[in-house]
Amino acid sequence: MTNKTYNNINDFLNDTSFKNWALNTKLSDVSFWNYWLENNLDKKELIKEAKDIIIGLQFKENLVPEKKINFEWNAFEEKVLEKQKTPKKISFKKSKWIGIAATIVLFLSIGFYASNNTITTYTTGFGETLNLKLQDGSTVTLNANSTLSYSKNNFRKVWLKGEAYFQVDKKKSTNAKFWVLTNDLKVEVYGTMFNVNSRKEKTQVFLEEGNIWLSLKNGKSKKMLPGDFISFSAKQNKILEDHTKVIAIEKTSWKNGTLTFNNTTLTNALKKVTETYGYKIIFKNTKIKNTIITGTVPTTNLNICLKAIEKSANVIITKENTKLVVSKK
Repeated sequence: MTNKTYNNINDFLNDTSFKNWALNTKLSDVSFWNYWLENNLDKKELIKEAKDIIIGLQFKENLVPEKKINFEWNAFEEKVLEKQKTPKKISFKKSKWIGIAATIVLFLSIGFYASNNTITTYTTGFGETLNLKLQDGSTVTLNANSTLSYSKNNFRKVWLKGEAYFQVDKKKSTNAKFWVLTNDLKVEVYGTMFNVNSRKEKTQVFLEEGNIWLSLKNGKSKKMLPGDFISFSAKQNKILEDHTKVIAIEKTSWKNGTLTFNNTTLTNALKKVTETYGYKIIFKNTKIKNTIITGTVPTTNLNICLKAIEKSANVIITKENTKLVVSKK
């Protein structure tokens, strides 16, 4: 065990001794990993996520073989690496010809304006994520079914539709601000780590580190501190949720290929699945909508994810074309 290196979540999931520690089934492994964790605190969050996955998958061990789970995790990592090498990048011009009869002077003016205002856009489809590094050193993880855009002239101001996790590089020399704009609000930061989810006519912001300011579409502003979570809807013109001391893994685990639920209703849990895969949810029995589930499930494979949720909520989920039909077991 001591000669092994553990750099990603799959390294832990494939280690038998780690599984023994997570399940507390072998004293020698428990002692080893407790000692290892004390001396590798930088891997604390990664270990916690791996442990949650192992515990979360135990209830369906007979339904999905371990080899299948490992295969899907390996496939997921290969997919992420490939996406990092060949990101989807789409550039287009803001300016267009305004008339065929334009003069030479107008032509030159429009051409110069267009070349200096190019918009760069990154998009992801259902079931895929994308890791980006901006020109200022900031990194962005773009979730499934999302779009991120910015101007060539100002790559520290980005427009988001969907969900993304930001690690903004602080510019100490210039103290330059970084903005994230959605249809509901504007996030203003200097350098920090946070998650923004802009879907279904509302924007949710979770702050993991540092502090940020929100400029809401109703003209009001709000300062956020680490652990704060705010949901605002411009359409409803009000703050829908405002919580403090929220656990980071509940809002950001998606960037590592998992979904973490903590006393979450079945309805809200499946909403996260539909955001990732694009399915429509149909409940055969309305009473099961409010079933509470807790645990962590992988999102790298829809079938495995649904089997885990089925077992946790004691329901049956059937795929019918673009629909997920949920019925009582």
